[in-house]
Amino acid sequence: MSDRVFVLISFVSVILLVAMMNLTAPSDIGPLGVLVFFTLVYLICLGVMVLVCRLFFTMKHRIRKQGTSGIVKKSYYYGSVLAFVPVMLVFMRSAGGVGVLEIVLALFFAVIGCFYISKRA
Repeated sequence: MSDRVFVLISFVSVILLVAMMNLTAPSDIGPLGVLVFFTLVYLICLGVMVLVCRLFFTMKHRIRKQGTSGIVKKSYYYGSVLAFVPVMLVFMRSAGGVGVLEIVLALFFAVIGCFYISKRA
C-alpha cells in the first residue's frame, strides 16, 4: 500500500470518528460502537505513525547513503506497533486512570514490539 492509501484511510477515519462523536451518545452506542471507535482511533494513529516512520527511515538512509530497499515494509511494521500505544492509553483511561506506571507499561510494550520487529525484519 502506498502512503496515499494510508493518508486516505486516516482522513476517512477522522471524518467517521467526528461524525460518530457528534451523532451518538456514549450510553447509546453499545459494544459494537465502542469497537468501531477504537478501530477508527487505531486507523488514524496508524496512518500518522507509518508516515512518521517512513520519514525517519528515509532520513536515516539518506544520512548513511544506503539504498532505500525495505523502507516501506519496515515502516508498516513499526507503524503498526507504535500506533497501538495511544489506543492502549485510551483503553487504560476508560478503565481507570493513566498514571506514570501505565505510560511506562505502554512504552515498554512498544519497545518490546519494536525490538521483535528489528530482529525479524
